[in-house]
Amino acid sequence: MSSHRERIFKQGFQTVDGGAIAEIFTRGSQPYRKIVTGRQRKPVGRPVMVKAGMRAIEWESIRAEKPFYELCEVATPVHSMFAQPHLLRMAIVGEAKRMDFIPDLQVTVDTAFAASVTRGVPFVDAVRAWKPKSQGTISTMIIEVKDDEDPRNHDQGYLNKLALAEQAYRAAGWFFLTVVKSEHISHPVTDALVQKVFLKRKATLSAQDLTLVREAFGDDQTLPWRRVLEALGDGPKALAKACSMHVRRLIAIDLAVPLTPSTTVSRVQDKRPIFELPGGLPW
Repeated sequence: MSSHRERIFKQGFQTVDGGAIAEIFTRGSQPYRKIVTGRQRKPVGRPVMVKAGMRAIEWESIRAEKPFYELCEVATPVHSMFAQPHLLRMAIVGEAKRMDFIPDLQVTVDTAFAASVTRGVPFVDAVRAWKPKSQGTISTMIIEVKDDEDPRNHDQGYLNKLALAEQAYRAAGWFFLTVVKSEHISHPVTDALVQKVFLKRKATLSAQDLTLVREAFGDDQTLPWRRVLEALGDGPKALAKACSMHVRRLIAIDLAVPLTPSTTVSRVQDKRPIFELPGGLPW
């Protein structure tokens, strides 16, 4: 990885104890820190994600990061994702000590969704409650992912650094969230559906596939799952294409209920699909 880095943000901000300065450094489109090497003695992975521009997203926690990144790939209010995105360097005014922080994930999300989870709604519950909207704003959210057994959960110095990071990101106009597995990631109904869609996410789509689904919707905003599959020809290929359409934000499967033939599927018409057609937007 190139050692070149660029400072994209520097600003002072007020804290409860006085003033602080924050700087954010990136390595362009490359992760700031590479975590998957040949030296780890624990499970690590780097799956290719649609929402990362078909690039690999590295994870080093099979219990927390892996399922959370899969949830983000499937969650329709999430538009894009980038792991190990930057270095946040913080310093309290008048103190020589610097605090460095490299977050796990940077995502682009619907602003209303970001506001909901930072107000205290568990991430997975906000995903389950999300409904397609015709248009809205999007925001950057920085996320730190933690397993419940992470010893840093009880390290006051680390928790203080996260609190300062939250204030720094707020100064940058971004949202910040610490995600803990038991609270934010897992749901007994949604887990199985996320896994099903995630495994089929990379199926190739064509303009004709979208035409068939568009014609099936007609003037309706929703269809039952069975009608979507019928429009795509039924069978395993139709299932894969429909799952790929969901991840690419063309359609939205209701993630709050088990997937059955009658499960509601909605159009996503916010003009931010991860799929382009020559000359215009898919819908």
